[in-house]
Amino acid sequence: MAKTRELIELFRAIGNHDLARATSLSRKLAAQHGSRGQYRVERDLLGALNGAANGTGNGRHMPVNFTWSLGSTLMPLVAAKQLAQLELSPSVRIVFNEIAQEWRARVKLAKHGLSRRWRLLFYGPSGCGKSATAAALASEIGLPGYLVRFDSLIGAYLGQTALRLRELFLFAEQTPCVLLFDEVDALAKRRGSPMEVGELDRIVIAFMQELEHAQGEGFVIATSNIPKALDEALWRRFDLRVAFPKPKAGDLVRFAERRCRDFGFHASRNTLSACQKAGSYSEAEQEIIAEARRRLLAK
Repeated sequence: MAKTRELIELFRAIGNHDLARATSLSRKLAAQHGSRGQYRVERDLLGALNGAANGTGNGRHMPVNFTWSLGSTLMPLVAAKQLAQLELSPSVRIVFNEIAQEWRARVKLAKHGLSRRWRLLFYGPSGCGKSATAAALASEIGLPGYLVRFDSLIGAYLGQTALRLRELFLFAEQTPCVLLFDEVDALAKRRGSPMEVGELDRIVIAFMQELEHAQGEGFVIATSNIPKALDEALWRRFDLRVAFPKPKAGDLVRFAERRCRDFGFHASRNTLSACQKAGSYSEAEQEIIAEARRRLLAK
């Protein structure tokens, strides 16, 4: 139980409208329950606090002081290439030009009661540019990008992951950014599998609820290499679903020839053959880099 002195301090902070102090004391009291193994009580207290943070009773919001290491969960998303430099199909490129245009005209759209698309699902084979496109989009529109690390997000105790998801989406609402859930299959697999425990189903539900009810100040992007594994109900939570197709042999050859010229040499027959058989642009890129390395070391 909380000590009388701590409760007095909390009530005094509330009475003085010191929301920052009240939030800090409230989270301290919740953490005390968690340290004693009372994780359900901790979760319920923090859940109620987050609800208060979302309220608008006096027009002010409680600042978010996260109870877990946000720094270890969000990794900066750095764009290796700009959007115009990526290997994208014409139809996909048109979509992203529209998304960037909607972002720039977001105020105009809002004035006419129109929403922009901000919940995006990228799906397709590995190595076809899904994550690179998310990073490039962040760079294109001038927002910070963050990759969500699932090893830090997923907690060991009942309800812990759902609580962290709630705080993560709250962070995204208060800090406009591009939030990337890469390989979201690990978090949102189809429910009802006899091989999974009930807690995993609850995580899927929590993720879908947060995604559906979140306020879009930036972008939330999820990628999937195996879209058939995703829960069917998750698909409709996204404003836009973009397929990244496996490149054709001719596309890979043209890519290889251009990338070899970038490195200052003409593509050899062996390099072109290896790239033509590659399953993605990423695999072809590795073949070209390996050839460039061999040529440099042979000099």
